[in-house]
Amino acid sequence: MSAGEELFHVIAGVSNNGSRPWCDETRRILNSHREEVLAEVTTWLIKKAREFHAASRKAERMQGDTCAILASKIARGAVRPDNLRMLSQAGFFEVDHTYQREHHGDTIHFLVECVSTSPDGRYRVAHGWRNRSWEPGWEPSDSDDFTIWVDVTRQVTG
Repeated sequence: MSAGEELFHVIAGVSNNGSRPWCDETRRILNSHREEVLAEVTTWLIKKAREFHAASRKAERMQGDTCAILASKIARGAVRPDNLRMLSQAGFFEVDHTYQREHHGDTIHFLVECVSTSPDGRYRVAHGWRNRSWEPGWEPSDSDDFTIWVDVTRQVTG
């Protein structure tokens, strides 16, 4: 079964033992599907590079060089999921990010482990762990209000 087909079963709530899979399993399948798609694109670029290199015109051979360079970059891992983060701010919580907000003068941190979407696609909620400055330790938490949080991942990890 391809990662795309496996993803369909996860979204539909179908698994081998009849239970709903957890966020980590969904993330693993999505990553596998992404790798499959990148492999298909790389193979297509290599095919196009060979076609262009076989042409007699210089412009087509230059297109072949460009295709070969792009294929090489993809194969070496230059296309990463976080490449788009530098383009714009996220519109919702991101997995493996830490967020912070103030609550009555105290600080709350929220480490996101997974983002879920309702079956009808209308509602999203982030699940993870919350740490409050007035209580030691972490506790399970969730949030659907992205507007009150500030992403402090770089400050916490870097």
